[in-house]
Amino acid sequence: MDDADLEEIDEDEIEEVEDTATEEIGEDETIGKTSVFDQLGLPQDNLEQKSFQPDTNLLTEQFDGFLGSMERYYNQYLLIPGGQYSIGSRSGSDIDLPEKVISLPDFYIGKYPITNALFEVFVERTGYQTTAEKSGYGWVYSGRFQKNIDSKTKTRSSEWKASYTKEKIKGAFWYQPSGPGSTLHGKRNHPVVQVSVQDAVHFSAWIGKRLCTEFEWEAAARTQIGYLYPWGNEWMENACNYENSAISDTTPVDKYSGGVNSLGVADTLCNVLEWTSDQIKPASGKIREKRYHIAKGGSWISTRNIRLSNRFRFEADYTANILGFRCTAD
Repeated sequence: MDDADLEEIDEDEIEEVEDTATEEIGEDETIGKTSVFDQLGLPQDNLEQKSFQPDTNLLTEQFDGFLGSMERYYNQYLLIPGGQYSIGSRSGSDIDLPEKVISLPDFYIGKYPITNALFEVFVERTGYQTTAEKSGYGWVYSGRFQKNIDSKTKTRSSEWKASYTKEKIKGAFWYQPSGPGSTLHGKRNHPVVQVSVQDAVHFSAWIGKRLCTEFEWEAAARTQIGYLYPWGNEWMENACNYENSAISDTTPVDKYSGGVNSLGVADTLCNVLEWTSDQIKPASGKIREKRYHIAKGGSWISTRNIRLSNRFRFEADYTANILGFRCTAD
């Protein structure tokens, strides 16, 4: 796969990862639950102290107790059996990792990305304030294609643009992902967006889980067969929320049954990019003091050239309406 095969995203804000610039955090290790903040260099502010007890089973039970029956459905965790997994790409590109086989122990991963409903419980119980809320803004993307239905007349229309657009919007937060005037109405089962790595790590720790490593995420998405897509090696229409879906927004995490892989893991391709815990060096010319993290999976602005092996680089405090996360556990 060459550069042209990857989705086009503005280099100033989101960049595909060059293999020569990688600096993984323990490639064959996972981030420990009790030391995740130290390892990622993140503060532990804004949360109740009890949230960081080492008894993760108790934390999980407490969180489940806060959830209604529908929210519990979106909080399922699936066993990913230990063994050998193929990750990376055979293309020889210096953007993605070269294909290789890794060994992983058993672990559990969320069947779905974290939804708005689950994140709302976390915020209500802790009073947590996200990175975007502290900074006052988030990045808002608009897709190239969008089909609209007028709520009153039921007339259909389509919008076509030469490329997607993005804008730094004041007030673009997780509960109003496109800025003031937008809401989460009808989106409780959509993936939460406008969250940073720090937000993802704090949520994960509070429920007794942790943020996925890149290797765990890709292994769970591609299965031990090492497929290019969740469903196999040939592109399949109507299996994920990508650019040509003309939705230009997130969709429910369980909308596309064809996008569920053989392990039961859903919504790994498109809809939203997902943070991982793995750090990476900034590209040449970027601010060296800033931390960057790898994100996986593509988003609703992705083209059909997206693959599960593709990697993307974000500054750790970056927030946007195309970026979310899912959790994992040992």
